[in-house]
Amino acid sequence: MTSDRAEVQVETPGEVARRRIREVRKARKLSPTAAAERYGDAAMTATVLMNIEAGRRQSVTVDELVRLAYVLDVPVEALLVGPGAVVEVTPGVSVDSGRFLRWLRGQEALDGADADHYRAVSAEALGDAGRGVPQELRDEFLARAQAAFDGFFADSEEIHHKTRQQVRGVLSDVREAVSSGKSTDELLGIIDTYLNRLE
Repeated sequence: MTSDRAEVQVETPGEVARRRIREVRKARKLSPTAAAERYGDAAMTATVLMNIEAGRRQSVTVDELVRLAYVLDVPVEALLVGPGAVVEVTPGVSVDSGRFLRWLRGQEALDGADADHYRAVSAEALGDAGRGVPQELRDEFLARAQAAFDGFFADSEEIHHKTRQQVRGVLSDVREAVSSGKSTDELLGIIDTYLNRLE
């Protein structure tokens, strides 16, 4: 998704990180002084942390970001994405926070990238660890589910409204799980929950 800065608030990854560090620190009820003390390095003072959060210091190093995530007891990606964020990966390429997170996790290439190369390097670097359901599997599952339910509804014109709503709820849950890039185990767990209800 490409986005125009005039339409929505678009932030660079650095801007998102600075905002998220401040938000998470405050949510954890840590003062800048307490966070800097937990950081455990004389180079990270309360003043340095406040300068990072306010954008007076232009960048956060990868080492600092990882260490701050540890100090704040959150995954690193929680400091790189936030609700409703639109992230400018590069000029002309801005994506919503969900897609940015899938890109960070090696689950989805961005527009304009060599998708085959991205998938190959992701598979080599990450293996199956932390990977979501492959795009091909998600697409196949959604196509099969659509065909099955189209047939179900075509054969049963008199299906009660409540049944339709229940089926819609199940499909919505599974669709969200598939499209959000949940791992295969998480997706199977959701499906198994519904299957167990049918026994």
